[in-house]
Amino acid sequence: MPAETTLKSNAPSKYLSEVARKVLHMCSFLIVLFIYFTDKITACLVIGVLLLLLFIGNTLILSSRFKILNDIKVKYFSFLLRDNEKDGYISSNWFLLGCFLCVFLFPKYAAMSAITVLIFGDAFAALIGMKFGKHKFKNGKSLEGTLGFTAVSFLCVAAFMIFPETGNRFIAAAAASVPIAAIAELYSKQIKIDDNLTIPLTFGFSMAVFLFIFEKAALF
Repeated sequence: MPAETTLKSNAPSKYLSEVARKVLHMCSFLIVLFIYFTDKITACLVIGVLLLLLFIGNTLILSSRFKILNDIKVKYFSFLLRDNEKDGYISSNWFLLGCFLCVFLFPKYAAMSAITVLIFGDAFAALIGMKFGKHKFKNGKSLEGTLGFTAVSFLCVAAFMIFPETGNRFIAAAAASVPIAAIAELYSKQIKIDDNLTIPLTFGFSMAVFLFIFEKAALF
């Protein structure tokens, strides 16, 4: 079978694997709900413990003593793993770290919105980019994926209007932060920092800046 034919036949399988991966990723929205129903200290403690346990478990699996466990991981869960995760740390470590830092650094609703943008914006950027991405950037990502990230993230921000605690200034600052987070997602590979960190932290810090500017200018 020619190589080109093989690549084409593998394309649907690769896309379905990405769909499965992103569906699992979107299930982590439960963390946002947990943050909403608890206080800052409790959220930091619980997420921090989960992060520590996952990191320790991942480290043990990667050690030569427990190589059989990593072999099982690769054998049965390879459809959910990227190449660098098969013999390295899975992205859930960086996701939980991103969540922990957001809860620790930002106010409650800012942390919730940053993590929500990470979950859904990143998921749809990948899925739309893989399926419809025809205009590629030099780093392999696509204009379509970036636009998908931006559109879905704006919808995520709009959803926070249901909370009376947010207000117009919060929504405006969050909306203004979306394009900046989209740029962070687009260039995360170049700066060699996992986008589970660059997206929510860029979004959260941008929000803080915009909220300060809007407050000083007495806008919204």
